[in-house]
Amino acid sequence: MPVLTMSDSEYFADPAIDQTSLKKYLISPLAYAEYVTGEHPSSSVLEFGKAAHSLVLGSGPSVLVKPSLRSKAGKTEYEELLAEHDGEDIVWLSQDDWDAVHMMADMTRGFFAKLDGRPEQAMFAEDAKTGLPLKGKADWLPSKPDDDGILRIYDYKTTSKPATEFPRACWMFGYHVQAAFYLRLWRLCYPELRRQRLGFSFIVQEKQTPYDWMEWRFDEDSPEITEIAAKQIDHALEGIKWFRDNHKDPLKAMRDWGYDKTPQPIQFPDWKLLEEETEIDSWR
Repeated sequence: MPVLTMSDSEYFADPAIDQTSLKKYLISPLAYAEYVTGEHPSSSVLEFGKAAHSLVLGSGPSVLVKPSLRSKAGKTEYEELLAEHDGEDIVWLSQDDWDAVHMMADMTRGFFAKLDGRPEQAMFAEDAKTGLPLKGKADWLPSKPDDDGILRIYDYKTTSKPATEFPRACWMFGYHVQAAFYLRLWRLCYPELRRQRLGFSFIVQEKQTPYDWMEWRFDEDSPEITEIAAKQIDHALEGIKWFRDNHKDPLKAMRDWGYDKTPQPIQFPDWKLLEEETEIDSWR
């Protein structure tokens, strides 16, 4: 099963199921259908992250400052840059953002430079249970284990929050699902690793000065992976397969399956009730 070096455009054009679409299905079949059929416009936040990935990992689009198109000189410079980088994928940034991503890269580039392996590796495999085609693009696929004997995929993420708060973002944005999904793909692509301990590491860097960073890890046998994420992945894949097996137009059928419209009671979790009660008691 292939592991390939390919451009983002080639990768995203492949119809195999990725971790983002799986997380959309966990929201609802409607969210999944909208994601796989809808437009995915870029944004300044996405472009910033894409630029940071390119500079830090040493693989990706050219990162350029976009000249002002309000002046003749700026338009000329823009056309000259397009000609100079003809055929290349380009991320256009403001001067401030260009300065920021370069300072971020100065902080973390050395970490990735010391790793053995390859950046931006696309993995493709067939799910063993459902037979559905899967894909995932690892920021860094290693060639040998870390010093503790664990072979880890590395993923680079930027954040506007303190890097110390990443576990909350991990749960909120389903990064545990991403980790479990990539580890599953890795196992499928490399069956010879069946006796090798695997893990997943996030390099999380702040987007504000001093652009500090932290490393956060999952081991493959951690409960967040085995008891939560793996079961969520299975649930999503089984649901997608059910729609494909039972409907001529599965995506059209999925659009009838959004949020539960039954009125729901508002209930705070026990820990929140205790927290609020403690706060109220402190007023007395």
